[in-house]
Amino acid sequence: MTDDILTASEQIQVPVIQDKDNDQVSNISFTEVSRNLFNEEVKLPWYSSDKRDAVDESLDSIYEIAAAHHLPVIDFVMQDPEYAVMCVEMSYAKWTNVLTQASITGAIASEEGNVAVTKNQIKALELRIKQAKSELDNITDLAMAFAGSGTKRDHLIRTLYMNAIMHKDTKAIIYLIDRIDGRPGETRVAELCYDNAYNIYMILHTLFDKQLNVLNAGNGTILVCCSRRAGKTHLLVAACIVECLRKPNTTCIYIGETMELTEGLIDSAANEIVDACHLQDKRGKRFNWKRMDNGSQILVRGLSNTKDPDQIRGNKAKVIVIDEFFHLKSELLSYLQDEVLQPMQMDYADDYKFLCAGTPPQIKGTYGEMAWKTWEVPHFTWTWRDNPHPVAVEARQAYVEKAIEEKGLTWDTPYVRREYNGEWAYDDDLVLYPNYKVYDPKEAMPQWPISRVFIGVDYGVSDNDTLIAIAWSDDEGKGYELFEAKFNRLDIKDRTMSQLEYLKEQVKECWMLALQTLMTGPESTYDEKALKDLNKRILWDADDNDQHITDELAINVSLEEFGTEYSNLRLQIANAHKTDKVIMWDKIDELMRTGKLLLIKGGKCEHECVSTILLRGPNGEIYNEIDDGAFHPDLLPAMRYCLWNVLGQ
Repeated sequence: MTDDILTASEQIQVPVIQDKDNDQVSNISFTEVSRNLFNEEVKLPWYSSDKRDAVDESLDSIYEIAAAHHLPVIDFVMQDPEYAVMCVEMSYAKWTNVLTQASITGAIASEEGNVAVTKNQIKALELRIKQAKSELDNITDLAMAFAGSGTKRDHLIRTLYMNAIMHKDTKAIIYLIDRIDGRPGETRVAELCYDNAYNIYMILHTLFDKQLNVLNAGNGTILVCCSRRAGKTHLLVAACIVECLRKPNTTCIYIGETMELTEGLIDSAANEIVDACHLQDKRGKRFNWKRMDNGSQILVRGLSNTKDPDQIRGNKAKVIVIDEFFHLKSELLSYLQDEVLQPMQMDYADDYKFLCAGTPPQIKGTYGEMAWKTWEVPHFTWTWRDNPHPVAVEARQAYVEKAIEEKGLTWDTPYVRREYNGEWAYDDDLVLYPNYKVYDPKEAMPQWPISRVFIGVDYGVSDNDTLIAIAWSDDEGKGYELFEAKFNRLDIKDRTMSQLEYLKEQVKECWMLALQTLMTGPESTYDEKALKDLNKRILWDADDNDQHITDELAINVSLEEFGTEYSNLRLQIANAHKTDKVIMWDKIDELMRTGKLLLIKGGKCEHECVSTILLRGPNGEIYNEIDDGAFHPDLLPAMRYCLWNVLGQ
């Protein structure tokens, strides 16, 4: 990437040329004339007018002025280019003043006093302003073409040069550069879009040093972690556009949290770049990043639910950008990376770019945190203090300090450290269950006499289905996590199996484990009646949002495949008690704190305890609501449902 960027920018650098004798200009080649133009000092192309002080304030058009001199417009401009330009500038300025006065006061000052104007008259003034601006542009171009001495051929070359500079005609620029430096010939890489060299050069000059370091890190995977307002989105969009312009038919995929939000961010950032750099396509029109004329494209995708990864699958992309990488859902990122992105980039071997950027997350245990700590790839970090745009750093510093003070926060607050300093600072004070205890089932199971097994079920519409079983000892007044299952359609390897069918299989597995846990003797000693007695001690509590699924489980899930003695067992499943959740949170936290509820070490439920936090208000207050934006738990609600049987009675 480094070499490619330097190649692009070098193509528009002006070479140092030795001065030539002016008498030889008419006898030398087009290339030599062009070199002389490049070697001239930058200055107005016309000579000093002897009528500079004779330009009167006038509303007359250039056509009226030329007619008064009994000359066609083109001859009038050729006679004194600077005077002609000053006339149209004065006319444009005067008409602008008239329109401003009419818009503000509703009247125009004249020698006979103020004259009121109507809306239709103001529209007529606006049309006259447009005409004056058009005259200014046209006469300026004519003046540049006629300025200086020499042959018509010299004027033609000068016109091409001024058109390239003033109108940013990329074709003219590249043509002149090729004539000065010589065609790259054998060194020219056919795959590169040399016509876009100017656009690339201008985009790169909008980046500051920290951003350029990222682009110059080369191909492969790159991680960027910044504070807010550090120029992250500008960098990511600029990187995509540069890569698309460098080579024809390049595909970049830009992934954000939702497609709609991401499209808005990209469109805003891309248009700012286009306007700031005055980017143009090969036809000289405003550059359209959504429809590039070299066949390249930027695809925008979201990553917020289980359907999104498959919307990305199948594309062949050389550049993949993930925005807000550290805040996206871990299970979706894991699947996206392993099952979608890696195969997608196989065609490019090591000639691909995978750029992941974002701000530090609120919670521990995210996929982004794992990547930041374990991936052996280039890491970059900076803050808004390193960003010289759009206003002075001192002004932003004052604004941030005022905002922090108004919210009653300090620079030591995790939110401030994370958002403004780009530090990895977690909201540990918001964790729902900070005092959990674990056991390792691979080493030993808790030796408590189990009286009952409580099983909670939570359904996911486009998210995770979950099952959790708690083995409970009435004698000891405590229990432990016996079984957990958390899955979505992406976790089901057998694509012929529906998520409901997979849920049924998990229910059977959990059900059999619960029965075996309650058995005090060999399984072969339990007949149908004994199994029914055990089954009465297994209570199921399910989310009532999908009653039809609960009914399906109750009617059509059976253990008859394990033997005839199991065939008449039925799930004792009921709708969960979902109210009084704050009271239940406190009671469950007390069980965890005192070691009376143990979770499986390294399990998914433990991960949810680490990641689930309460919602913080705008001024630092804590609400009794889960912050689903930071992390949405699935197993913990299911555990609350089933523990109502002992804690809610």
